[in-house]
Amino acid sequence: MNDVRRQFRAATILILIIVPIGIAGYMVFEGKSLFEAVYLTIITLTTIGYGDVVPTTEIGRVFTLGLVFAGLGALAFFLSSSFALLFSPDAMARRRNFRLRQKIKRLTNHYILCGTGELVDKTIGYVLHGAEIRRAQLQDASYRPIGSLLRRIIGHPTTGRFTAAHRLVGKLFHLFHNLVVEHTTLLDLIVVVTEDEEYAERLRSAGILVIDGDPTDDDSLRAAGVTRARAIMVMLNQDTESLLTVLTARNLDPRLYITAAAVEEDLKQKMIKAGANVVLAPYEVASQFLNSATLRPAVNDFFNSILFDQETHHQITQLELEDDSPWIGKRIGDLRLREQYNAGIIGIRLEDGDFAHAPSGGRVLREYEILLGVAPGPMIPVLQNQCRPARRSDMRFTTFQRLVPPRESKSLDKIMSLPECIAQIEGMSKHFVICGNDHIIQSAVRFLDPSRPFVLLTSDATLAGSWLQRGFCVIHGNPTSEDVLKLAGANRAQAIMISMQDKAAAVLTVLSARSISKSLLISVTATTDDMIEKLKRSGADRVVSPFHVAAQFVLLSTTRPEIANFLQHVLYNEITGLETAELYMENDSPWIGRTIRELALSMRYHAGVVGIRLADGLGFEYAPPLDYVIQPYEVLIVITPMQYFDEMRAKATGEKNKRPATLRLNIDASSTGVWSRDMIRELIDQQEGG
Repeated sequence: MNDVRRQFRAATILILIIVPIGIAGYMVFEGKSLFEAVYLTIITLTTIGYGDVVPTTEIGRVFTLGLVFAGLGALAFFLSSSFALLFSPDAMARRRNFRLRQKIKRLTNHYILCGTGELVDKTIGYVLHGAEIRRAQLQDASYRPIGSLLRRIIGHPTTGRFTAAHRLVGKLFHLFHNLVVEHTTLLDLIVVVTEDEEYAERLRSAGILVIDGDPTDDDSLRAAGVTRARAIMVMLNQDTESLLTVLTARNLDPRLYITAAAVEEDLKQKMIKAGANVVLAPYEVASQFLNSATLRPAVNDFFNSILFDQETHHQITQLELEDDSPWIGKRIGDLRLREQYNAGIIGIRLEDGDFAHAPSGGRVLREYEILLGVAPGPMIPVLQNQCRPARRSDMRFTTFQRLVPPRESKSLDKIMSLPECIAQIEGMSKHFVICGNDHIIQSAVRFLDPSRPFVLLTSDATLAGSWLQRGFCVIHGNPTSEDVLKLAGANRAQAIMISMQDKAAAVLTVLSARSISKSLLISVTATTDDMIEKLKRSGADRVVSPFHVAAQFVLLSTTRPEIANFLQHVLYNEITGLETAELYMENDSPWIGRTIRELALSMRYHAGVVGIRLADGLGFEYAPPLDYVIQPYEVLIVITPMQYFDEMRAKATGEKNKRPATLRLNIDASSTGVWSRDMIRELIDQQEGG
């Protein structure tokens, strides 16, 4: 790029020398006026030669020959260097970067993402996918209102002419609509700060706003608009650098909402003290998600559908009741959200930062509360406008720091030997098998209670010993072996959780578990994206990609913090004493045919139904009304105090303790048997060899 600039400067100097010489020569040798001399010089250098003004003297013609020979080369040099300067890839990249920086300067209430690596890649990929879906939805929706407008203006089209008119105006509206709403996608509100120049250029090519610089540096964060930003996500490769970035960001803007990713427990607490509002550990987040997918699969699917599935019809949103909201003082039932918007409220963030779950229709709304509503995607902007039409542009998140103390791992006084574990497992059924030895499994076991029906299976002798010390039932052996899985009672278990670094071992374990039991629920982690389909084909019900999950939770905690806090509050929280449970309505359940109102769950168990998985397993009823009639094989998603769950489940099942028939969905669709274990091993070996 510097060479091009030097060439352009040299060419410009030549032109600035030759043109004045030409003008002066024609004025001296031909006696032309200034205007005629300029005109004759220009048409000579450009070889136009109209013939209306020409040199008439012999010395003038000789001068013209010299001007042509010298000037044409200089002009060609000037034009080529100008073209290179304006249209070379580097020049175009510089102009694009300048436009992006100008766009960043105009941003307010945006999000800053600091870092590089797989977690950042997954976060950006998730945002890009969401932007594509959002634009597709807008394109689909943009034709409907214009069609209605045209029908009102010109009537229903009965000829090809009117049909063409509809298409033309629809396309114009489509273009206008996209231009107007383009800024509403999350992609247009994210600025990435990274030191990796190559990575930054790749992001810019995808249309993402990027600042090249050190995230720990004040100037880099200021260039990203940190003082105008709504929140910042810190995802650096080193925890110490993340800590310094948190300190820098908090120093620049005390109101900024800060989410950070960290690995070490000690630094997590230091980041909170340094000013981070939320600190997440990717492997810990993935382990909790894996626990949920295994122990509460319907609950996991319910929240996943409204939180992370960007293609689902319904989404969860925050509806803030500021002091200008017309909803303040009204009861939830008076808003007629279901009738008008097909929406419902599953929780309320109270003014003091606490939460209320599954509020009744008689609940009176108060100012500064935040409603957590579930509604169809197109209805969410309408609801946000209805609850708070005078939305202020300078609104920021409340910067509550939820200082949740680290959860202590539970242990039992009774410690069994390996033979005693085998003897106890022989009498177990409907238990859960936890299989593996990687970071995710170790993190997942940290949150498990050894008094619950868990069997831990690992090939790591040291890990097996530490788990035995906590009082768990442990099997030490190779999990790819069917005999070892049977020793863990996999043929009688309700579900198995698998997480291994070795790809072949993970696939072989899934195949072995599926061959033992067709009704076993299998959850497994995928170390790379290409393993997801292989694991599903081998028989897994749910495949968890750790960095995908971590990226989703970082985005959730940053862009919708109160929803993330609510999830933490109700999913399974021993501090609040709440859990979100699933109640399977088998065909012999005494609750079938009754309405939710008749069950009186709120009065009897202080519980509330926030969702229902339908009998076909393909969809959910969100925030169901009290007059909803329960059908066979549906699953109730209930938020309840932990102390009442066992009693409530016993009532729901008619005191019958059996594995639900609908625990696994689409059992017939399993492709187990299509691929043998040898075929899977061969495929993985080929991939690793390539």
